[in-house]
Amino acid sequence: MIGAGIGQYYLARKIKEKGYYLVTVTLPGNQPVIEIADKICYNDVFDKEGVLRIAQEERIDAVISDQNDTMMPTVAYVVEHMGLPGNNTHQVNSYCNKNTFRDNCDKLGIPVPRHSSMRTVTLPEKLADVPFPWVVKPADSQSSIGVAKVNNREDYLMALPKAIELSKNKSAIVEEFFKGQELVAEGFIYKGKYYLLGFADRKYFALNNMFIPSQTVFPSLVPQSVLDKIEQCESKMAAYINPNFAIVHSEYLYHAETGEIRVVESALRGGGVYISSHLVPLYSGIDINETLVDCILGNDVDMEKVMSKRVNKAAGYVCFYLPEGTVCKVDGLDEVRKLDFVKMMCVNDIKVGMVTPPLTHKGQRLGPILVTGEDRDDIEKNIQKMQNTLQILVEDPSGKKIGINWE
Repeated sequence: MIGAGIGQYYLARKIKEKGYYLVTVTLPGNQPVIEIADKICYNDVFDKEGVLRIAQEERIDAVISDQNDTMMPTVAYVVEHMGLPGNNTHQVNSYCNKNTFRDNCDKLGIPVPRHSSMRTVTLPEKLADVPFPWVVKPADSQSSIGVAKVNNREDYLMALPKAIELSKNKSAIVEEFFKGQELVAEGFIYKGKYYLLGFADRKYFALNNMFIPSQTVFPSLVPQSVLDKIEQCESKMAAYINPNFAIVHSEYLYHAETGEIRVVESALRGGGVYISSHLVPLYSGIDINETLVDCILGNDVDMEKVMSKRVNKAAGYVCFYLPEGTVCKVDGLDEVRKLDFVKMMCVNDIKVGMVTPPLTHKGQRLGPILVTGEDRDDIEKNIQKMQNTLQILVEDPSGKKIGINWE
């Protein structure tokens, strides 16, 4: 297993439950997989030759990672050099590199924002006739790192160098800003065929020029005709790139007034914030990590049988953030944990007297809280009940007491 963070933890636990010997490669630190792995090898996960050397010394039978775009090229490198089941570098980069993915979309006629690859701080010729705002992002990062909405030339010239610097390949992408509701598409590709697991609606915090999700809730309420169009796009890309097997996580924008869609992200890995490990099984009844482990071990998988286990429930994650100041009241934490529809609550260290900084990046949001329901109406009621139960007040620098920011 390449990486030992929380995104790999539940997959690692499943591997251990199956009785396999788990070697994890990671840098030193407070990484949860370290606690359960049979052997820990400390090495930079982006050092492909170093990771390959460890894999060869350990004579591994399979290699895996999940919920992290940046580790997948190293997984592919080991797959290629050891002849293991998995996807090669071309297949992985075709999805995970934002510029390559958008170029493939253009070839296939899949709607994608107008875009330009950038390695130097200049104005993009391809967007010369596209008015601001634009979106600037590193070509190979994740978790909204380095992503900025720019409203004018000055903003652009400040954001682009940062995006290039944050890219491992020193490449950024600049694209038109397409306004619309975000959808998440979760699927599994097996021998180049796409199998849909479900769609979710995503909400963002109302913050200027920052893209930080507050909720992702399955199932989506977007019209079925639009969802069918997105599924066709996913199938077309899968057939073109022809991955051997992979969980695939994609994000789309949908403009309700025009009916237009744009794909903005896609990667050959499960969705983060417990989407692939928890939410997919909770709303669909399909433990897709079980299928993934079968695939990396070279087992034949009957995907029709896997998909026949599907149920139609509702599940989602909810995050929040606190105003800048000092926490003066915390009520309802234990009560929320006891709610039968709350399946996980990653909120443990909020205490009176804690100083809360201004929200500047995705990693500062609190949660997630995983919530379930029988259907979309039911889960919305459950989310509201959970939010009403949890009460946290922060005293801001002016002395005003302000509650939780859910939106």
